[in-house]
Amino acid sequence: MNGKLTRRTLMQGALGIAAAGGVFGAADLVRTAATDRTNTTGQLRIGYLPITDAAPLLVAHGAGLYPNGIVDSARPVLFRSWASLAEAFVSRQVDVVHLLMPLAVQLRYGLGSSARILGWNHTNGSALTVAPHITDLGQLAGETIAIPFWWSIHNIVVQQLLREHGLTPVVRQAPSKSARTVGLVVMGPSDMIPALANGSIAGFTVADPFNAAAELRGVGRIHRFLGDLWRDHACCAFLVHEDVIEENPAAVQSLTDSVVSAQLQIGQIVRAPQRCSPIAICRSRFPRSRRP
Repeated sequence: MNGKLTRRTLMQGALGIAAAGGVFGAADLVRTAATDRTNTTGQLRIGYLPITDAAPLLVAHGAGLYPNGIVDSARPVLFRSWASLAEAFVSRQVDVVHLLMPLAVQLRYGLGSSARILGWNHTNGSALTVAPHITDLGQLAGETIAIPFWWSIHNIVVQQLLREHGLTPVVRQAPSKSARTVGLVVMGPSDMIPALANGSIAGFTVADPFNAAAELRGVGRIHRFLGDLWRDHACCAFLVHEDVIEENPAAVQSLTDSVVSAQLQIGQIVRAPQRCSPIAICRSRFPRSRRP
């Protein structure tokens, strides 16, 4: 496999997953295959969502750790939704991304992409944040909570948590307090805090810094850390196209070394006394676990 999705491969994958609410609709998949947005700079281009998972990619850029001539010196490309980031990766607009782990698996095995995972990009850094008045999960009956994407660890873990407390997650139907159902909707991380503040949702689950920010703004309360429910789960993965590895393994190794170095720098900052990461709000401000 050469790493690029052909129209036929993309359609075959689309027919299998679009009906189930896939990465994009079938029409979007066809448009992605038909649109040539390939990066022609000759250097690797990086795409990201503005969440903690992207910290190593951004710190590597800001600290000048990426090797000259291999990674594009331009600022990494910002996307606001997982669908748009995944589409940009599939269409080769960007070459390197941090992507939700289940979504990365779908791209590889559902759509036939030759995406390769170089490493975990974030573990244990997500939470379920609820409106301040909610102190027990049972109060979510009849309410709606937001998840970042259908193919996400957040979706998997929060559904498990709801079921363990006698609640049934539902999609595309109104939640019912009497039936003890909870509605799930996909929402971009940057939209979650405003939605919680205006009451259109009763909670959300996503990676930081949005959980901590909701607490600091007084519009939400961290109810549970997902790392307490699934220890060391991988929220996102560090992805690159397989053909890039095959064509220039030394360049990909240099890229990986840069990201690892950035992660080590972040770890030193977070562990330093009385200091916080410049990208994420200090987790030490909140207890490790919030059990009702």
